[in-house]
Order: sequence, then structure tokens, then C-alpha cells
Amino acid sequence: MTEPGDLPTRVHDLLGEAIRIYHDNPAARGWLYRQAERFAGPLRLAVTGTPGAGKSTLVSALVGQGVALSTDGEAGHRTWYSDGPQPRAQVRPLQRAPYELPLHRDDHGLRLIGVPGDALEILVEWPSRSLRHTHLLDTPGLTAADAGWQTAAELWQEVDAVLFLSRTLSAADLGRVPPVRGGWAAATAALHVIAVLSRADETVGGRVDAMLAAKQIARRRRREPDVTVMCQDALAVSGLVGYAARTLRQDEFDAVATLGTLPRPELEPYLLSVDRFRAAGDAVALPADRRERLLGRLGLTGIRLATTLVRSGAHDTAALAEALQRHSGLAELQAAVADLFSARRDVLKSRVALLAVEQIAHREPGPQSAYLLGQVERVVAGAHEFEELRLLAALRTRRAGLPGELAMEARRLAGGDGPTVFERLGVPPESPIEHLWEHAGAAAERWRHEAQQADPAGRRAAQVVLQSCEAMLQQLTEGVPTT
Repeated sequence: MTEPGDLPTRVHDLLGEAIRIYHDNPAARGWLYRQAERFAGPLRLAVTGTPGAGKSTLVSALVGQGVALSTDGEAGHRTWYSDGPQPRAQVRPLQRAPYELPLHRDDHGLRLIGVPGDALEILVEWPSRSLRHTHLLDTPGLTAADAGWQTAAELWQEVDAVLFLSRTLSAADLGRVPPVRGGWAAATAALHVIAVLSRADETVGGRVDAMLAAKQIARRRRREPDVTVMCQDALAVSGLVGYAARTLRQDEFDAVATLGTLPRPELEPYLLSVDRFRAAGDAVALPADRRERLLGRLGLTGIRLATTLVRSGAHDTAALAEALQRHSGLAELQAAVADLFSARRDVLKSRVALLAVEQIAHREPGPQSAYLLGQVERVVAGAHEFEELRLLAALRTRRAGLPGELAMEARRLAGGDGPTVFERLGVPPESPIEHLWEHAGAAAERWRHEAQQADPAGRRAAQVVLQSCEAMLQQLTEGVPTT
């Protein structure tokens, strides 16, 4: 294997070595080949969690189009969404060849008729820039029973990263996350998971301050041990409001603007409950059918929020959509996915590939299985990229114990602004090698001092940043390309 080298290179070499070792085992070799194909493909992101947590709505919000799929059969299948030249759906039954079914679209999303009861999964292709580099998986709700754990554990092996949705972020809901038991996997636990307090607009009974309360709950829970051991971050999101923001129409803005023209004391009594809003009659200057459509699109909390935003200066459709997306928590979730998942796609795929090699060595024991397991442990032990990813999450959630300016520099040096030496050092791409040496050496000296002087809370973070600086110096010494 190539040594030294970055993590994806080492893992790719290890996959190739495993394929050679299992060359006379068709099943194992084929399985490893599939892992190698996945290694080079788009990020595979699962949207999963507790039943009724709003997974399909969040998928539509992330895509920015109404792709939530409903069928005429019972729930229980998984649905993959990927970019394609035209809309199409393929059904994969349990014991038959895959086949296509026509997609129908209505106001509620996509509908598929004729799905068999033994369907394992459905593959939907939909033209979307959001799906070009990320494939989304919408899953059935996970139960707390052992069978639910087993389903989740199998799902975790098919994806690179996970958004785990819960309406409460309670210990009972988090218990649906499959536990990590020993081995090298414990060293990379939580790197691929973000917990989402979903349906944030319904928090605290859907009160006026529901969204704010949900974000406060998520910020508090993200620092608690039972959450930090299973995920990188915890965020609050209203998928309903976020989806409405990304697909807001002019007629919907006009309806909200009409409500916003009413004096607050006149409107507020009708926004205390859904029943009151429906029964408002002519008092709110909107026909019953428009009120009903607005409820379906925004929910009562979303209507309250939208009217407040219009009164505060969101004077057109684009301004209201941007403000709604920000307040819904969707923009923050998208930023977290970009920072921790999309920008670290190769690291997350390396993690999955290492797990695959470990699994095949245990499942198909042979003369060189112990060698493969030793190589997996060796790669994981030297994978500074995992430590950087953990640090970036700690910096996002302010768990790293570093003050403001140091935290910003730590994020940059750890690759938060980009993986190249230029991006890490914050210098122009045309900078000469001597300039890179000077900046990298100064950064290493500064963080070496910080690692010695920092309090226990910040010392570990400083050590990770120092190791990143030393890795850059080694890269410059060996003449490894910096881009």
C-alpha cells in the first residue's frame, strides 16, 4: 500500500488488497467490488429516524422540490432519490427483476401506483442540482425494538452519513440509534450522524415561540453526553416551513401579505388555533380555500412567522422565502451537511469502506483475515482526518474549548474552509513554496505553544490543530502536490 498518503488513498489501496485476497471467493469479491464502486460515487445521505418525524417532508425541503413519494401500498420500503435527466421510478422487489412504474405528480408530491407488497426499495431519479453530488435515502420509521436496531444497523452500512430525525431528541428516541460495540468502529462513532429535532414548528404545543424553543432545546442537548456520543451535532428544523420557503409561490406571498396588513390585535385571536383560523370567515380577508392551502403549506406556526416577517420588512416573495428558510433552521442544517458531510465525503466513504473490509474479514475468515484486520486497525490509528472531522463538529457546537479568534483559525487549519494547503493557511493559490513554509511553520509554533498552555478543555483541540500543521509541513517537505 502507498505510505505515506492521505486516508482515501490508503483505504482505496486496502480495498484493492482485500479484493486480491478474496479473488477465489466470488461472493466476497463481488461485495468488495460494490464497495469500491460506492467509494468513488456521490455521497449517500440517509434521512431516517422515529415514525412520524417528518422525514419525507425534510427530503423535499433539502431537494427544494416536492419529491416526497407516496404509494398505494403499505409503508415499509426505502426510497432513494438521485439526479437524472428526466423523472422516473424503478421498483426493486424481493425476488423479481427491477422494473419501472410511471410517476404521477400532484400538489402533495409524487405518487407511485402499483407498488408490490414485497418491494424492498424504490429508486427515484429527478432532475435536481441538489441531488447531483448527494443521493438521499428516505426510510421507514425506526422502532425501538431489537428489530428496529437491526434495520438501522443494516441501513447504516449502506450510507455514508445519516440525518437522524426525532420530534423530541429524548433518550427513548435516541435509543433507536444502533449502539457501537467495541472494535475500531468505536474510534469513529458519531462522525457520520447529525441529530435533528424535527417538526420544530410543533415544539411546546406550537406556541408562537415554538421555533425559538426548539433551537434552544437542540443547543442544550448537543452538549449532553448521550447526544455527543452518537452524533456530530444536534439541530432544530421545521421541514414544513423550510420546504415552503424553498418553493414559495407569488400567490402564497400575496396571501401572507394580506394577513400582514391586518392590525396585530385583530389577527392574533384567529392565529391561536387551527380551528379559529379556519373559522375566521371574512375577518381575515382570505377565502376559506386559500386559508386551507396556507395551513397545508406553512402550518399555523409558519403562518404566524410569515406574517411577522412581512411586517418586519420581507416585502416580496424572494425576501420572505429567504427569511423563512433561515428561521426554519433549514439553512443551518444545509450548512452543517456541507461542512461535516459533503466537504468530507472522502473521509466518510473511507470510514464505510474500512468497515466493509473488517466485516468481510470476520464473515469470510481465511488465512489472511487477521492480516486484513490488522491493516484496518493500522489505517484507523493513523487517520488524522477522523480527528479533524471530530474537531470541526466540536468547533461548530462550541465544545472545543477555544476562544473566538483561535476557534476560527483552528477551523481553517483543520480544513474547514477547504482541504488544500493554500486554503488551510489562508494564502493565495499562487503563493510560492517559501511563503507556504513560513506560514505553516509559524502556525505550528503557535499551536504547539497553545497545546502546552491551554486548559484541559482546549488542549485536545490544540493538539489536533498542531498535528494538522505538522502534516502540512511534512507534505511540503516531501513535495506532495498542494492542490
